[in-house]
Amino acid sequence: NHQKENRAYWNSRNAKRRAAKLQRTPPWLTEDQLWLINEIYDLAALRTEATGVEHHVDHVVPLQGNTVSGLHLPWNLQVLTAYENLSKSNLI
Repeated sequence: NHQKENRAYWNSRNAKRRAAKLQRTPPWLTEDQLWLINEIYDLAALRTEATGVEHHVDHVVPLQGNTVSGLHLPWNLQVLTAYENLSKSNLI
């Protein structure tokens, strides 16, 4: 309900997130590494479909951390349940 009632806020938040991901995707990534990133997102979708439990792709080191910012790289990604991901806090 909160998202439906506050569309402008959520659109702005999502745009900021997409921009951060683009800014933190290094240009030196190979085609194989970019393919692997897509595979990780596909894995999250497959796990959601197979289990009925929503899964997210999480950045181990957050893209917008308080003290450090990670990069959008295959080795900085992990698949977690939505519950696990949303219960984390970006303290880094």
